[in-house]
Amino acid sequence: MKEPIKISVRGFAEVSATSAKRKTTVLKRFKFPKSEESVGRSNYYVKALSAIKRHHKGDTVYVNKLLQELLAEMATETDNRKRAKLANNHRAISDYLKNFGNRKLIIKPGKRLYFVSGDVVVSAQPDLVAEESGQLKLFKLNLGKEDYAGGVNPVLLHTLHEAAVNRGLLLTPKDIECLEVSSGHRVIGPKSGFPPRKALDDACAELSSIWSAA
Repeated sequence: MKEPIKISVRGFAEVSATSAKRKTTVLKRFKFPKSEESVGRSNYYVKALSAIKRHHKGDTVYVNKLLQELLAEMATETDNRKRAKLANNHRAISDYLKNFGNRKLIIKPGKRLYFVSGDVVVSAQPDLVAEESGQLKLFKLNLGKEDYAGGVNPVLLHTLHEAAVNRGLLLTPKDIECLEVSSGHRVIGPKSGFPPRKALDDACAELSSIWSAA
């Protein structure tokens, strides 16, 4: 039996949204989830995500202490990459608090969501699961310095919504959001609804066809 192709929702979205000439190159960055680079990418903003969740739980003492600790570690860290990671986590927390910190989110337990099509399994875990004004919402957070390239967010949100619906969650497209933390942009699922599922099925089929070449 053929092994399933496994990829993160961000990787799937970036490959789907890029030009045909660059798809294989982009795919290489996400193909090996256990590689040092991929593991490093997935763990890069762990401290920032923890602080964001604790902020919405009202734990300002923890958040302020972490911000101070990051600054202190930056001052003594001699490894440039480690210092950059500390600085980027500090920036991400500060940017989130500035741009989205006033939202009244009630943090809920995380959801393990997947979108499956053919031999492709897309891991579509939200970064935040929260209630806002009584409505359950799923959030992806872009904690990097730059907004996602054009076309990435529509695929990302569409995939997350399909995975949520398949899980039986009662969510409309506008209950799925990507927060571009640095710029403060909110990208929300379309009120008119996402395209048919076939768009994602076709993207999965294309991914499967180029997988071995990456």
